[in-house]
Amino acid sequence: MRKLMVVASTAAFLAVSAYGALAAEATGKITSIDTTAKTVTLASGETFKLPSSVDAASLQVGQNVTIQYDKGANGEMTATSVQTSNM
Repeated sequence: MRKLMVVASTAAFLAVSAYGALAAEATGKITSIDTTAKTVTLASGETFKLPSSVDAASLQVGQNVTIQYDKGANGEMTATSVQTSNM
């Protein structure tokens, strides 16, 4: 039984570690905000779908942000968090 618990714990740890590896980060200046589509575009040209926890109206064009995001199979980048910064 103890062996089974060790194997299960290891498998769970690896699964969580692999999920974390999918997350990425982008930093840049906001050039466009679409409050209807809930997207934000950075100076790099990358567009991110915002999570419901982020109010697109609270962001401003020209603002510097760091975005943690996941990239879906369709290539869509979905933000998991957005932090403003004074770069």
